[in-house]
Amino acid sequence: MAPKRQETGRDSLAALITQLHLLGGIASRATLTERLGCGRSVMGYLLTELTDRGVVTVDRAARPGNGQDTGRPSHRVSIAPEAPAVIAVQINVDTATVATVALGGRILRSSTISLQRRIAVEALLDRICSLAAEQSRAHPRLLAIGVSVPSPVRRGDGYAFAPLHLGWGALPLHELLTQRMARIPGLTELPLAIGNDANLAGLAEYHHGAGRDATQMLYLTTADIGLGGGLISNGQLFDGAHGYAMEPGHITVDPAGAPCPCGSTGCLEIEADHRGLLRASGRAMVPDHEIAHSADLLLQAAARGEEAAMTAVRHVAERLGNGLASLTNLTDPDRIVLGGSLARYHQLAPDTITESLTARSFFSHADPALVLQGSLTTPALLGAAGLAFQPLLDDPRLTLDRM
Repeated sequence: MAPKRQETGRDSLAALITQLHLLGGIASRATLTERLGCGRSVMGYLLTELTDRGVVTVDRAARPGNGQDTGRPSHRVSIAPEAPAVIAVQINVDTATVATVALGGRILRSSTISLQRRIAVEALLDRICSLAAEQSRAHPRLLAIGVSVPSPVRRGDGYAFAPLHLGWGALPLHELLTQRMARIPGLTELPLAIGNDANLAGLAEYHHGAGRDATQMLYLTTADIGLGGGLISNGQLFDGAHGYAMEPGHITVDPAGAPCPCGSTGCLEIEADHRGLLRASGRAMVPDHEIAHSADLLLQAAARGEEAAMTAVRHVAERLGNGLASLTNLTDPDRIVLGGSLARYHQLAPDTITESLTARSFFSHADPALVLQGSLTTPALLGAAGLAFQPLLDDPRLTLDRM
């Protein structure tokens, strides 16, 4: 029986850290006890262990468990300042961000590299590692590094298959970063995990944002250029046999539409990202470095009610609805979360999206999915942090013992 009790204890500790992480790094003891479904004595044992390991602090002053709690006061449990943290990296088309992130998703410090002028891959990776090393000196108790990149990523070896919008060819990103980390004190022993940016953003919204409590969450987002997404099914990311699954930007929504860099025409991303919005407004020849700003000005004009801008928004919103209909027929989501400018399309033209989705989706007539705007400011960065935290959430004792 001893091994069974040990397994149960380990699972309970993992569940406790996971719940505290999902609750933003602070919660009442009563809330945590309820979520774990355990007794007060078990919770006391788990909190004592995490306190001894420097993961949490417990404020034992009398505090209410929540806003409606009129019963027995509950202690407040918080992630300790000295608790293990991770380095999260988000590589975008025009920036790369390196941040130290605490359990619960709180960003402790952050630095951004401008990519307005293209730099070589090697030079960018060197700068990322330099910033990560600098942050490691400020928070030496680091668990791992998680990296978000706008490309399908092969699960087995971190191979970035198609970072098209970065101007890169396919590259062994995990290998290139590992080689650099091996030469830098403070990074040498850190595990490294790499994921697709939209997949990681979807996971972050599922755990911390608008996707909470969904059974089947479909996530779509667009940044400056391109459109990506992910499917979270019963808490797990669906990523296919190799890690490449769910590239929703490359389903066809207009066979007679614009050519896409992938080689097809009328893809969802080319029709509904910033380029599609500008093209719908008659501004097809905008330089890459001006696309995001020009699209933002157009969206601001639409928000002011300018009809020409709203016409362009409704055009891309209809294309987005077409894409969502196809994806809904394939995935049967109970919730659809839109990020980036797609969320702004939904804010400005929700009926256009809903009508297009409903007209073309078989399932929407039976059990329509709830369509929401994403609620997180930096979902891909938090998703990269979540990727780095996963070993701790899976097996906290083993992970903490190795530090």
